[in-house]
Amino acid sequence: MSQLAYGVLTLALIAACLWLWRQREPLATPARGAITAALLGLGLAAAASLLLSLGSLAKELEHTQRMLGLAAQNISLPLLGLAAFYLGRGLQWQPAMWGRILLGLMAAFELLRRMDLLFGYQWVINSAGLLAMLAGCLLVVKGDRRPLPYTLVCAAGTLAPLQEPSAAPLADLFLASNTLFWLFPALLGAALTVGLLSEQAHNRAQPDSYDHLPRS
Repeated sequence: MSQLAYGVLTLALIAACLWLWRQREPLATPARGAITAALLGLGLAAAASLLLSLGSLAKELEHTQRMLGLAAQNISLPLLGLAAFYLGRGLQWQPAMWGRILLGLMAAFELLRRMDLLFGYQWVINSAGLLAMLAGCLLVVKGDRRPLPYTLVCAAGTLAPLQEPSAAPLADLFLASNTLFWLFPALLGAALTVGLLSEQAHNRAQPDSYDHLPRS
């Protein structure tokens, strides 16, 4: 049953990625960078889910699946949350900034893992991603209320493991358990939030707009 659920989740995440890619086309270059970062987060989750859906057929890939699952658990939601805030706020970073953010997230994960503080870090970084996503929605709520409900759905799925004392957010991307269905609202809610926030007018392409961006 869990393999089937992961298979459905994989297909749903792939569909969300294709939708986000289509949302990316009419955007200005900086906003496209935010969508690319969100696609990376969803892609990590989709890859981990795909390998979990194969079950014993992917036994030799178990180590790869664990690595992808850990990466998704610690990187996917922060990237999606920051992308949502970026699009809601209409920031103007150069796309290269997202590479630095990704490297920072990876370095923080490795450092906290070595310090045996990973469990607390996972709650902090994923909660920070949720707060960033919520802030992005509140910035546009007067003009567009659509993203906010999806952020609340994402929050419900992400925070659901609080019911279990030793559970971490998105842990079912690392190891299958009976709480895997919470991945659906968590990840798909985040994807829909990012896609809807990308439709804000300040994210649309303008002639020569990127040429005047300040260098960072």
